[in-house]
Amino acid sequence: MMEGTALKDAAREMLAKLPTEEKREFIAKSRWTCDSHWMMSMVLNAGWNVANKMNLQVGQAVGKVEMHRLMKALGLDKPKNDKEFMMLVTLAMEAFITHDYFDYEFKSTGKGRWLGIVHQCYAYTKVRSIGVEKDYECGCFGLRAGWYQAMGLEVKENLVKCMKDGADRCEITVENVIYP
Repeated sequence: MMEGTALKDAAREMLAKLPTEEKREFIAKSRWTCDSHWMMSMVLNAGWNVANKMNLQVGQAVGKVEMHRLMKALGLDKPKNDKEFMMLVTLAMEAFITHDYFDYEFKSTGKGRWLGIVHQCYAYTKVRSIGVEKDYECGCFGLRAGWYQAMGLEVKENLVKCMKDGADRCEITVENVIYP
């Protein structure tokens, strides 16, 4: 039987055989599993109104921390223009969102304005599977608000289309990005 350091070394050796992308997906899925269970526990204990409000608050706090960490890890400063802003948002989407259950794109609609299009959403898939999509308020708005806060920017988002309302995709306008 292995003990101590030998056991850790053997475990690390086994994990090293997994591709980096697969390990990243494990972490992202674990994060969203935790989020799902946390949300449903809040619903059962406090109801949908409180749970939705807290989900946005927690999402914003998490988003702020993760964007700070991402910017620090990559040695990036706060964005000074549209290109840097969209790169940071895309980096966060690629780093923190599970690819297996999420598909998105951005389209520029003018200076400081974009349309975010979500073709597949992890949260929507999960809430629809248990029949609570009409009660759930999308927590992604809190998450991105935290990202923008970490970037030192005020950004206005508006939900134009939503899968929860029967649309084939979500569309979110992102605008009024003003750089310091």
